[in-house]
Amino acid sequence: MIAETLRTWLLGVIAAGMIVGILYALLPRGRMKAVAHTVGGMALLLVIVRPLLGLDLTELALRYEDYRQQIQALTEEYRRSGDAEFAALIADKTAAYIASKGDDLGVTCTPQVETEDRDGVPWPSAVTLDIPKDEALSAWLSTELAIDDAHQYWREADE
Repeated sequence: MIAETLRTWLLGVIAAGMIVGILYALLPRGRMKAVAHTVGGMALLLVIVRPLLGLDLTELALRYEDYRQQIQALTEEYRRSGDAEFAALIADKTAAYIASKGDDLGVTCTPQVETEDRDGVPWPSAVTLDIPKDEALSAWLSTELAIDDAHQYWREADE
């Protein structure tokens, strides 16, 4: 469709140029030739610019709006995906940090960390440990990671 339109436009420009050229060649010198140059130049300009006059700018604006909405939707999807990956990374690294600190305290554990969003940044908000409550590790979680006792979940001793 575009190639056909371009071909038609190009043939129109060539035909108009040939007609204007023949007209220039046939006219004698003088005042009439100057008028013919002006009229021929304007006719050639009109043939060249004619496709621009027929453009439907509303369709172009609608396409732009569609693309803008698609870009916004994709940007939001990528942002959410990135946020989820970042939260998972924070949870994994915090769990490894807690396990390392547990080892330092003589406690072997496998923590599971939950995060919550604070000002657009994921923060550790709760931890579930697979061991009975250890007071030293609990105190460390409260002071170092600001995870209070209410958000520390320990396995009961009889489980």
